[in-house]
Amino acid sequence: MAYYGAEAAVEALDEFLQDATYGLNAELATMRTALSVTTDNLPDVAAFEKYYPKDLQGRSFPHLSMVYISDTAEQQANSRMINVDIEIRLTVLDLNVDGGASDVGLATCRYRDAMTKIFLRRTPMGKQGWTLSNGGTAATGRVIRCTIESNMLAFDPEIQASTPNMMLRTSLLVRMQEDY
Repeated sequence: MAYYGAEAAVEALDEFLQDATYGLNAELATMRTALSVTTDNLPDVAAFEKYYPKDLQGRSFPHLSMVYISDTAEQQANSRMINVDIEIRLTVLDLNVDGGASDVGLATCRYRDAMTKIFLRRTPMGKQGWTLSNGGTAATGRVIRCTIESNMLAFDPEIQASTPNMMLRTSLLVRMQEDY
């Protein structure tokens, strides 16, 4: 019997975000078509990484890190459900987006909108956003609910003085249920 905790939650999130048909970059492609913009204005996420927040230390941008933050005790007696807090950090550099600071800010807002859209997705069956596509292959049937708790735009004041680099910090709550 497998244990479905922090590692399974991060792995399911990674698989969900990188899915070629329904993931974040697929949604960005759909959004670019709808908005009549190109990858110069809204580039695909170039790197997805797990467990460690490289942020500006990454080598390819836009750069997305999925970081386990914490988890809770069992939600109800004998429920075998825990809530796992994961943070997504999406770093966008000014050189990734054509234009000035406001264009980088607009692109960051669009990343937020694309991410929110895939988490709220209702169809197709088994690919719903709120279950991270039913837990994917890492935690099949074990993700009870995944919700975006908050989005926050972050800046580095030292770097911000010369370049408009931005980071979107998205806090997720992933309710996992143990196999028993």
